[in-house]
Amino acid sequence: MEGMPPFSSVNQMFEVPRLRNILAAYGFSLLDYRTCKGVLSDTLTARGLSPEAFFTNSFEAHLSPEDAAKMRQSIQGLPASPTGKTSNQFRFINQETGNESWILMDFELFLAGEDGKPAIMLIHDQDVSELIKAQEEIRERLVEIESLKDLVLSINKSLDFNETSRKIIEHLHRILPFDRATVQVLEGTNLHVIDSYGYPEDAVMGMTFPASNIDNPARRAITTRRPIICNDVEHDFDGFVQIPGVAPTRSWLGIPLVYEGKTIGMFALDSREQHFYKDQHTRIASGVADQIAMAVAHSLQHSKIKEEALKDKLTGAANRYGLETVGQSMFSAVQKEEQSLGVLMLDIDHFKQVNDTWGHAYGDLVLKSLVSAVNRSLRADDYLVRYGGEEFLILLPKATSREALVVAERLRQAIPQVEVIPGRTCPTVSIGIFAGIPGPLDQLHEFIQKADLGLYEAKESGRNRCRVWRANPEFFDKGNKNLIL
Repeated sequence: MEGMPPFSSVNQMFEVPRLRNILAAYGFSLLDYRTCKGVLSDTLTARGLSPEAFFTNSFEAHLSPEDAAKMRQSIQGLPASPTGKTSNQFRFINQETGNESWILMDFELFLAGEDGKPAIMLIHDQDVSELIKAQEEIRERLVEIESLKDLVLSINKSLDFNETSRKIIEHLHRILPFDRATVQVLEGTNLHVIDSYGYPEDAVMGMTFPASNIDNPARRAITTRRPIICNDVEHDFDGFVQIPGVAPTRSWLGIPLVYEGKTIGMFALDSREQHFYKDQHTRIASGVADQIAMAVAHSLQHSKIKEEALKDKLTGAANRYGLETVGQSMFSAVQKEEQSLGVLMLDIDHFKQVNDTWGHAYGDLVLKSLVSAVNRSLRADDYLVRYGGEEFLILLPKATSREALVVAERLRQAIPQVEVIPGRTCPTVSIGIFAGIPGPLDQLHEFIQKADLGLYEAKESGRNRCRVWRANPEFFDKGNKNLIL
């Protein structure tokens, strides 16, 4: 170098301050293993290393474990390299803060020792942490874009809510970390859980949370219509309900579902770790929120239409289509489990007189009042069907003949006490009953037919009573060929 004094050995180079400073400032390190003398670049010195660290291999303490072995191999392999050069990237760990930095290091062998090990080695280094970070961000964005594309293609293939929800959770897992999740719909001022992931079966289904008159992250997500993070749930999330039997939630990410300018619900992601969610998770959630909201809205609308197709429009009870679908599924379930099924066939006594006397509008009120009363009396798993006109069918899973008779008698006594309008109550009813364990070859319509025969007997006996069908010749000796099974 111009202006530098001449020197006859490498050792003399280490004694020239100006040369040492130039080497260090420009990212060069020069190490003489014969004399254990050297100069390190400013980059390596700033990370707590000294020339002695290379002579004693104590540099390993400053690197991640896998990179420590990689650097040792890079140095030891120099003499065997055809070019005497090698290059690699290494993660240096700040022992005080734990922060990582990536350093690109180019090794060049100046002289090999007689023992086959490096004697004099030149290293040029460059901090590439920002470059690595940028590359990681690009890779993450590419994964996000690919996952979003897959999400859009996948969730638009089905209108079934359960399938849509499962696919959304599956694809969210690729781009957002979470241990558990819930899908919540906004109804009025409350959020209702309609699907979940990671929780014990039915642990959170049907739970309701307030979405107004309280200041917590869920309400903020709903009102601001943007994803909200809470990284200290136990202290910062008033009203958060921890589920018994599962690890407590400590971090939470709420993704509001906004469709056509209206908030319809929220996806809530839970983590067991405190301070888990970062700004990047909010950004990712914002990118997928619209597609998720659209998919959920469409699947809920489809479910509503599908559900309405199973119901009688006047009374809200199931219709014949509901009987053929839901009712048949119930029959198949008890058949498979070898459980009993109770069937009630209920008919309003003298309903034609009601219509003739008070009009069809009043008759409609009678039907609605009766359905409301029956629904209040049934279990959640029981199924009420408007079979036709003033005739109703009730399926009672796992009910024996005696249990079905008890239900029928309770209804028979309660219905005439139901007030349709002030001062006027429902007419009496007659009910036919059949219960049994369906065999492999049995059909639902056979059970219904036997309950209908019981209803015929109740009417023939004077109405306003219940009758259980039994295999009795009297049922067939009516002179009516339609009663033959």
